[in-house]
Amino acid sequence: MKGKNSYIYNMKVEEKEKLKDIPSNIDNSSILNIIQSTQRKANYRIYFTILKSITEEDDKEISKWLYISEKTFRNYKTLETSNSKKNLMERIIMIIALFKHGLEVFGNHDKFKNWLYNPNYHFNNKAPITYIDTFSGLKFIDNKLTGMEYGDNA
Repeated sequence: MKGKNSYIYNMKVEEKEKLKDIPSNIDNSSILNIIQSTQRKANYRIYFTILKSITEEDDKEISKWLYISEKTFRNYKTLETSNSKKNLMERIIMIIALFKHGLEVFGNHDKFKNWLYNPNYHFNNKAPITYIDTFSGLKFIDNKLTGMEYGDNA
């Protein structure tokens, strides 16, 4: 079983610092500020590697969520700078925040992923992960996590 924050151990110091800048309960203004800051520094790569680390998913799965090819995802992870689009960065930041939130609520990857990948009554008997590919779906999953923090069954 993986530790509570096992994904952090594989991260570089710079990645850990950037991860701290992304709140688990993220709002629109925080997303916009991160995107603007990232554009000025032209360092998108770090968010792709953080996404890979925090989700503990393979490139194929993450690429599906982002609507890009595996090859493009791999390129973004390795290039120092990229011309990644704002909407792609927004999605990445939202997914990172969602996983941070889920890990806080459940305590570890195993429990969070079990909830995320199994059918759930509150998600029309679908797995919550099926909603991760849209902005409204990400917010829907995140709202359920917030509800769970305050005692809702989800």
